[in-house]
Amino acid sequence: MEVTDGKLFAAYMKTVRNRTLDVIGKVPPDHHNWRLSPDSMSTVDIVLHIASVEKALWGSELIHGRSGRIAEFARDSMTLEAALEYMAVVRKESTEFWRTLTPGRLDQEITTPTGDSMLLKRWLVLAAEHEIHHRSFVHASRKIWGLPSSPIYGLTFDQLRALSNQSIPGSE
Repeated sequence: MEVTDGKLFAAYMKTVRNRTLDVIGKVPPDHHNWRLSPDSMSTVDIVLHIASVEKALWGSELIHGRSGRIAEFARDSMTLEAALEYMAVVRKESTEFWRTLTPGRLDQEITTPTGDSMLLKRWLVLAAEHEIHHRSFVHASRKIWGLPSSPIYGLTFDQLRALSNQSIPGSE
């Protein structure tokens, strides 16, 4: 993905978030705070992490060309609903920031948390990758809990395989 326009990037991130919300919405209430291990994140933790890192690294705090401070939350400090509300506020702020980004601004350098410089348009790509990375843990958790896969692109792998193994009319 190449980011060339802030408004288009905001629209793309909306689709990424919608898929994330779809997956999170399928987590059973009794699993909102479930952890694979004592040091792993629960679904609530994942939501808060995605939102706080977005705000600090790729969202509204980046307006000055530098990453901000990542908000930290105590484990089990809120419900999934409250975490989703925080996530929505952060996304609204991020979207407002992204929509202001012109091609010229996207070609400017920002300073990453490591102190390195990077073009803003290259840095923003990591926002989607970060969210998708953490969404995949929620997918894996569903399998651990014995729940079916949650197809985010319309088909599960098994459904796609079954369709691809069918003969195509006129190709015989």
